[in-house]
Amino acid sequence: MTAELKFEELQKKLKKVLDTNRFRFIFIFYPHINLREDVKNYICENFTSSNQITLNLKDNTYQNIAPILYENDKSFIFIDDFFDVLDNSDLYNGFNQRRDKIASKNINLICFVNSNFKEKFFQTSIEYIPDLFEFKNAIFEIESVPNEDNNLQLKEISSSSYSSLGGLTSESKKEELERLLLKLENASIDDEKLNLYDQISTIYKDIGKYEKALEYLEKTLKIQETDLSLAVTYNNISIIYQNIKDFQKALEYQKKSIEIKEKFLDKNDSELASSYNNLATIYMDIYNYQKALEYSKMAINILENIQNSNCDLSMGYSNISIIYRNIKDFHKSLEYVKKAIQIEENIFESNHPDLAASYNNISVLYQDMGELKKALSYQQKAIEIREDILGDKHPDTATSYSNQALIYKDLKECKKAKEYMQKAIDIWQQYEYYSKELTSAGKFIKDIEHNIKQEKKLPFNKKGRFCKDI
Repeated sequence: MTAELKFEELQKKLKKVLDTNRFRFIFIFYPHINLREDVKNYICENFTSSNQITLNLKDNTYQNIAPILYENDKSFIFIDDFFDVLDNSDLYNGFNQRRDKIASKNINLICFVNSNFKEKFFQTSIEYIPDLFEFKNAIFEIESVPNEDNNLQLKEISSSSYSSLGGLTSESKKEELERLLLKLENASIDDEKLNLYDQISTIYKDIGKYEKALEYLEKTLKIQETDLSLAVTYNNISIIYQNIKDFQKALEYQKKSIEIKEKFLDKNDSELASSYNNLATIYMDIYNYQKALEYSKMAINILENIQNSNCDLSMGYSNISIIYRNIKDFHKSLEYVKKAIQIEENIFESNHPDLAASYNNISVLYQDMGELKKALSYQQKAIEIREDILGDKHPDTATSYSNQALIYKDLKECKKAKEYMQKAIDIWQQYEYYSKELTSAGKFIKDIEHNIKQEKKLPFNKKGRFCKDI
């Protein structure tokens, strides 16, 4: 191998999670098979008090593997490729139906997934084993150490900005939310409550119920004790405040999160980069583009030197693109948004919310550049994804409807412009935080109605001056 794992660091991290006196579900993303075997061998050599078993799952049945799961107390049980579970309906149905029985055993299920299929793993596992992340779990990824070409490290990771929890559609998330709230009623242990608070707040955020998301994050703060856990919660609270337009609160909590991370993490840690990205978006919202660009570039400088940091890197590129668009450097803006889209089209399915956000961004940019046909095409792509995934009552869908209306106005298609802006208004009226957008949309509708009246007054030989579709 050209690169080696930092085994001293590996041991520190694994010691925190490997414990066969209780159940744990541990996922490790690896770039190639040799490293997977290195990790397995390391665990077997350094945690000798527990048995080690590798499950043979290829074309197997749950009935055949059940005795291994149930009867090998205090054991490490390896699954070399978790897609062997996800590709076998008998196995994933077994994990669904016997979830509580599996979790009652004192075993550590250590599952490996190739890093190239990380996003597919999150999406597929939530679809086929919706309760997967209710298990007590830890998720790691083997990645290169910044500025150390010959070294690798094991890092805790998270998924993309839009959670896969409860599936990707709003309806499936609401169903999962009902189930989690019922489960919370019977929860008595703090660890279980923290796990449920986190999942519940995430789903509330994803479906646009930001006040409820904030409520459950604040419940989390009353229990949490460890510094890095607090940093994660502060970051999540910051994102909620940003969504409800309280940018000063968003700034306050994001800075709290970064202060903790800078104290306890390496300066080139991807978690720091993620927070720098988030801070940049807040500075964009308050029009401090100099600060926004500064923090976006800090994030990019970290992420470009880390393998498999695609989700955060695409976010960083998107942020820089938006900043350059706002300062009217359209050439630079287009360069960075294309970088973001190239990453997202490679790692996501064709209908992922993050991809929709980038399609929206490039659409707005093309509109600013006067390339209205391209703007219309990309915004339609964004709308199709958002309607399919988020539904037609989500604030992000309203944003796309509003942007589509602006394009149609520039194209002098007044009827469609009015139709799409009204769709946006109908959504924003269901939420508390969009008074500014509603005021602008109301003025837009009046302007369109004025243009329609003016168009109707024109003689035939001057038709099309205000509207081409009247």
